[in-house]
Amino acid sequence: MSGALGLERDWNASVPQPGRLAQPLSRAVIWLLGAYLLAQFFSLPVLHIGPWALWPTLPDLLLWAAFGCSLLYRQPMNPAHLPVWRGLLLMFALALLSFGLLFVMRDSRLSAATGFGSFQLYKLAQTLAIFWMVARIPLTPAVLRRWYTAAAVAFTLMLVSVLWTYFSGVLPKWLGEFLPHGKGVSGPWEAYYLHNEPGLGMVGYNHGYVALQVMTLAALPLILRRTPSLWWLYAALIGCFLSGSRAGLAGCLLFAVLEWRRVPVRAGVGLVVLGVLGLAVVPFLGDSLGSLASRQATILDASDPNNLAGRTDIWQSYLDAFAHDPYRLLIGSGFGSAINNNSNAHFLPLQILYETGVAGLVAFGLFFSLLVNRLRATASVPAGICLSLLAGLSLTAFSQETFYPNPAFGGFLPLLALVIAVALFQLPAEASA
Repeated sequence: MSGALGLERDWNASVPQPGRLAQPLSRAVIWLLGAYLLAQFFSLPVLHIGPWALWPTLPDLLLWAAFGCSLLYRQPMNPAHLPVWRGLLLMFALALLSFGLLFVMRDSRLSAATGFGSFQLYKLAQTLAIFWMVARIPLTPAVLRRWYTAAAVAFTLMLVSVLWTYFSGVLPKWLGEFLPHGKGVSGPWEAYYLHNEPGLGMVGYNHGYVALQVMTLAALPLILRRTPSLWWLYAALIGCFLSGSRAGLAGCLLFAVLEWRRVPVRAGVGLVVLGVLGLAVVPFLGDSLGSLASRQATILDASDPNNLAGRTDIWQSYLDAFAHDPYRLLIGSGFGSAINNNSNAHFLPLQILYETGVAGLVAFGLFFSLLVNRLRATASVPAGICLSLLAGLSLTAFSQETFYPNPAFGGFLPLLALVIAVALFQLPAEASA
């Protein structure tokens, strides 16, 4: 154990490979990833390139710019990240094999499945890229402070945009005047600009995705500051509530409760203050919040099929597909094949099982176990916060494909990969503790 810590301390003191451009490129990557964090509050498509699912957002462009700079210099990866990195590479290789299975199965919707599978591989590639970049950066206290500021500003602006779009439809209409969209080519983005569904902010067209981004971005300042704080969690609960995602609210509540255990007295006082403020504003916002509160309250009776928004029918269609062709249960139908059932499974294990079979589900379970064990072994405050976050996110996976790279969840997996990579990092003082 002491040898491993010694390796990490040696790595923490390392600098980029000698070379005239190495250090400027390393600083550019740090700056671009900071800009990537800052841009998280605005993740709508900014360019009309290719099919709608691949329309790049500002965070996408910044991510690839950072990756391009990172390719131009050599720097070893932090030893603490290597096991998770190898696991990610294996998952990507299995996804490629599963994508090839589409052409073996040759289902009736092969063309659509190929498109969705290609998008999923693209998002996995982004996830690998950002984890690789962060794992090569010596995260000095100065870098952590700059990224903390970027994450804090991004979260604040995201929360403001969620509040704004909940109470007013002006923002999506205005953005639709100049951002790329168009009937017949923009898919769900057209609904975002035209229907003005409340609580989506400038994040995405899916309520569940908005809640995931709020949760993950709220965790990042806690991890970067490396000290527990309550107000980020209170704000995240407000954002998830207004997003309209019941799964997101339940997951965020679990995340908050796990973190509140660290400071129970302060958490109790803060909840009382938040409750009093909530009661104070209810008379002014009662009509607009009444239906949302009623909807969110249904998480207390999640076993009622009427509260599952048609998910029981979706799950039954997947089970019927297995009954019709049990062989798919073993090897899956191919990466991207969920479109065969006209909808994603809205249940992560079922989605993985349908597309990649028992083999894929076992591989995912092993990787997730590896990730949790590595975070536990790190035994730091940031790793503990990340574990609480993963617990909350896992709860949401019972009614959506949280850890799966589908189009509705856009940039969630790359952002989560950055959070995990930062949480795995140990400062010299932490490594020697």
